[in-house]
Amino acid sequence: MVAQQVVDDFALEVAAPPQSEEELLDLLGDVVAYLIEKRLEYLMQILYTMDVDENAMRYAFSNEHNQPVNMVLARAILEREKQKAQTRLEYQPETPRDWTDDF
Repeated sequence: MVAQQVVDDFALEVAAPPQSEEELLDLLGDVVAYLIEKRLEYLMQILYTMDVDENAMRYAFSNEHNQPVNMVLARAILEREKQKAQTRLEYQPETPRDWTDDF
């Protein structure tokens, strides 16, 4: 679910969604690296739309760590997508509602 959402959010063309979190993180890291280098404004727009935590973004671009910026951002994106997936599961209706019953 999370992998497919990331693929959709970034309009990635992949034969199949990544099968492990590590594969997803590697794929996302590569995409983020490309966007940092070629389309930073677009990346920032995506991060805003995805509601990635601003403090996580600041941290990624800071000198407070020795990790590649793209991987720090990829982890922040992945964590946000996990949070959204969990929220969807928690608030998912138990049974689909048949709206025709209202008429």
